[in-house]
Amino acid sequence: MSFILHAALAVGWMTAAGPSGTLAYTAGTEQEDQCVMVLDLESGQAVRAGRGNHDGAPRWSPDGQRLAFETRTDKGMAICVAGPDGSNQQVLGASHPTNLEPRWAPDSKRIAWAAEDDGATHFYTVVCNLDSGAETRWGGEKTSAMRPVWLPSLDLMKAMDPSEEDKDAAAALVALKDDAEKSGALVAAGITGAPGKMSTEILLVTAANAVPMLPLLIKDSARYVEWCIEPDGEGRQIAYESNDGGDREIFVIGRRGIVNMTNHRAADWNPVWSPDNKWMAFESFRDGRRGVYKVMVGTGNVTPIDVGTEYDCWSPAWSADGKWVAYVSDRSGAPQIWAVLAAGGTPVPLTKDAGCALAPAFKPKAKKVKGAGK
Repeated sequence: MSFILHAALAVGWMTAAGPSGTLAYTAGTEQEDQCVMVLDLESGQAVRAGRGNHDGAPRWSPDGQRLAFETRTDKGMAICVAGPDGSNQQVLGASHPTNLEPRWAPDSKRIAWAAEDDGATHFYTVVCNLDSGAETRWGGEKTSAMRPVWLPSLDLMKAMDPSEEDKDAAAALVALKDDAEKSGALVAAGITGAPGKMSTEILLVTAANAVPMLPLLIKDSARYVEWCIEPDGEGRQIAYESNDGGDREIFVIGRRGIVNMTNHRAADWNPVWSPDNKWMAFESFRDGRRGVYKVMVGTGNVTPIDVGTEYDCWSPAWSADGKWVAYVSDRSGAPQIWAVLAAGGTPVPLTKDAGCALAPAFKPKAKKVKGAGK
């Protein structure tokens, strides 16, 4: 019996006490056979959606119709787009040997990812129009960036207003806004410095421009290392990781300026917004082991979701209705996907695959797109 068939049968044991809907994840006994799977949480049946060759974390399109994920081909790491049942697979990024971390545009018609060419020292942002198949480099030829993520709206960008004294920043922002109105905008982890002394900072990226974000908000920004940049579902707040203050913390840019949201001496990382944008789930070592927590964005109050003394929990994902949080835990041995009510309760297992089950992603509720795919 093949691994994938065994995995599909194995999840049928799941109880009905957990969340409903559809969950994508990766499963495999080794990295080489890691495959994207799609699980119907009501029936407990999983089907193969990926290619089964180093498949990466799946990302649902905003309309819930397709998945995008990394996969290995004979030319290197590529991006694959497929239906939830594995149909209509489309492999992207053939002109680059390394393609990583795909993210969907709000209109579900484009995908952005980070690409690297042979001999290059930096990644850059590629945007693909799925209807035409055209792949375009964004941000300008000199821009180096990782992990691009689409802004759901331009609200936060439009609210930025550099001081009158900083004429260069004001001019750069005007050009950025004009370009964003035409094609949309991304935020990415911009790579700065020479090899051996490289760092990252938040970049606003459009088809033709890329501008550091924090200097537009803070005079004499120290540009501490920033990573894992995640806009909320409306594009009005942006969460990111930074070592500003001495250790790894989660900050939020929004109406209140920049706020240290987690503010703890232990490392905090991987912010994930709830569907209503009022909470973030994240990972932390604050109780000695790797655990999953949530923070109320309006107050900064942090409560644990699942933390153990004999096991680790990581990779949180909110259900489409915001009532459940799924995550990976090795509490039963090999890493599997569990879920718990966001309000608190007893964790329930969602998978029992051969090998490991990783990178959970709930199918979203389809949203109406605001403003011409931006």
